[in-house]
Amino acid sequence: MSRILLVCGGTGGHLAPGIALAQRLTEEGHECLLMVSRKTVDARMTANYPRLKFIAGSGRGWGSGLWNKVLFFPALLGAISNAWRLLGSFNPDTVVCFGGFMSLGPAIAAWLRRRPLIVHEANRKTGKAVRLIARFADAVHLPPGVRIPGIAESRQHDSGYPVRQEVRPVARDTARRALGFPFTGKLLLVAGGSQGAQKLTRWVESAWPELASRGIHVLALTGPNGQEVERREGSAVLKFLPFSHQMGHVYSAADLAVTRAGAGTLAELASCRTPAILVPLPSAAEDHQTANAVFMTETGAALLLAERDLTELTPLVLKNISDAEALVAMRDALALADTRNRWEDLAQETITRARAFRPQPA
Repeated sequence: MSRILLVCGGTGGHLAPGIALAQRLTEEGHECLLMVSRKTVDARMTANYPRLKFIAGSGRGWGSGLWNKVLFFPALLGAISNAWRLLGSFNPDTVVCFGGFMSLGPAIAAWLRRRPLIVHEANRKTGKAVRLIARFADAVHLPPGVRIPGIAESRQHDSGYPVRQEVRPVARDTARRALGFPFTGKLLLVAGGSQGAQKLTRWVESAWPELASRGIHVLALTGPNGQEVERREGSAVLKFLPFSHQMGHVYSAADLAVTRAGAGTLAELASCRTPAILVPLPSAAEDHQTANAVFMTETGAALLLAERDLTELTPLVLKNISDAEALVAMRDALALADTRNRWEDLAQETITRARAFRPQPA
């Protein structure tokens, strides 16, 4: 079978689809190696996948300020050198990059080594690394309707977001039992992702008395350096967790979620049919989360609230978490979004290009 190098570290939104594609490919007997970053978020997520092979790569984002830009170039040269050596030792038949600062060095090394190169962009605004890699990649997989100017149309493909096998809906009571929440009462999920949890966590702290007074439970994912605390007030339960390896249960237990709008979060919400209020992270590169959220809300699958309007979040939650009609309408739209999340083409192209590069013995 083929060998595939997946470059997918740096954020949960880059790492999760790499893991999902690796799960899909290894089921068919292909050997996958995932290059990740040394960030805490990567270490926590990869620890839950002992059957997959990971290796720490190197790289540095472009960043803001002159000093960051000066440091970027030697870091890029180091990343290219490290990836060149890895390509020589692992000898992959195809390289798949998922964007972000981790991707550029390995992509250049793959091009220099003449290995088939595929780049996947999850967001509706393409990142700088993806736009650059797309210039020399064999194939570019993008959200439906998104295209990069100046790239041959034949190399650009509509694609979905690979969702990990375990992020699937489970029975509500089963999910709540696993997470330690009562079966009765509404449950609000609050998740800010690996980069944007702090402000949403502060909102939970301020809104908790009012939510608790109405018997609403809260599960707040606080990010890599967040707290792990449980509180009770009357019949209501509040849990702060830095991270969860049971995201299928987390989404399935909730009646409503408040989340950021990374492409991975949106795909997982759709997979588990979890209605949500989306609060895009304003500092996200290219403001891609706002573009993602606008697309999602236009389909009726979620609601949108700008972070600058966070004072309006509590009444919006209280209005919608008990509105059965609104929740059903969002779940129906989420189900449709999930059926349209077709990422099988990415898996098939990866396999096809790998086999074309190194034909398998009869």
